[in-house]
Amino acid sequence: MTLTDKAPDVARENITDSVPIDFSGIQDLQVPVRITKSLQVPARVNLFVSLKASQRGIHMSRMYHSFHQFCAQEELSFEGLKQFLLKMIQDQKENSQSGRVKVSAEWPIERKALKSDSFGWRYYPFFYEITYKEGSYDFVLGGEILYSSTCPCSAALSRQIISSQFDKEFSGEDPIKKEKVSRWLTEPSSLAAVPHGQKSKLTFRLLVKPDQKDQFSFLQFVDEMEESLATPVQTFVKREDEAEFARLNGTHLMFCEDAVRRAAQCLNKQSSLLDYFVRARHYESLHPFQVESALVKGVPGGWRV
Repeated sequence: MTLTDKAPDVARENITDSVPIDFSGIQDLQVPVRITKSLQVPARVNLFVSLKASQRGIHMSRMYHSFHQFCAQEELSFEGLKQFLLKMIQDQKENSQSGRVKVSAEWPIERKALKSDSFGWRYYPFFYEITYKEGSYDFVLGGEILYSSTCPCSAALSRQIISSQFDKEFSGEDPIKKEKVSRWLTEPSSLAAVPHGQKSKLTFRLLVKPDQKDQFSFLQFVDEMEESLATPVQTFVKREDEAEFARLNGTHLMFCEDAVRRAAQCLNKQSSLLDYFVRARHYESLHPFQVESALVKGVPGGWRV
């Protein structure tokens, strides 16, 4: 008999005068997960189960081992995580009645440039989260999208300054020749002011309908959301791509309130969703602080916390 055979299972000791625990388990387990049949990515995983009042602790080693087996055999999906969650609860030998699994990673997507035939890679943070409690499930898909935002107020002020510069440059000339104006517009002195813009981030948490949990496509949703925002950040660019990016930013001026409303319009078209939380955060180049706006569909709290 080895030492481990003789060692007591302290976690299985019964205790009295105690209270049940809502969630106990592993935070930030580092493990590769398979997001497609041919693609594995590094992930961080949270595994939690409830614990009845009479039990001192849970079997974390079982959770750890079970998830490693899951990753080796399964492609990431809500249905697969649901089956794993049930097994994880059952492995606690009737000491747990509820649980939660969250898998966070980055999805690599190759993106074409706006105008040229150039390509580059973007990594999109995302997570799958399942909670089981009192016989019901919540299926939550979350993530982040980076985009560019140019301030409408700053753009209006810049136009005013440029107009004043134009009046100064061509004072006393009537009429003004078109060719001369066109030439002036290409000179540095014509750009008397520029609106401030910034890299911005859209964060979302989506409560997916149980009967459509594996029909909802994260990749398709990201494409639709970027189309709604109209100014997603770019990868490799040539001059024509950067010019198009500048044009898009000038055409789609946005406060953070505008951005979150655009996102909500896209979300409201998604028939696979029950509720959502979406937040636009602009990392101001004018201020030393960020600004943000958020929208919530459904009853606040609960799964969004």
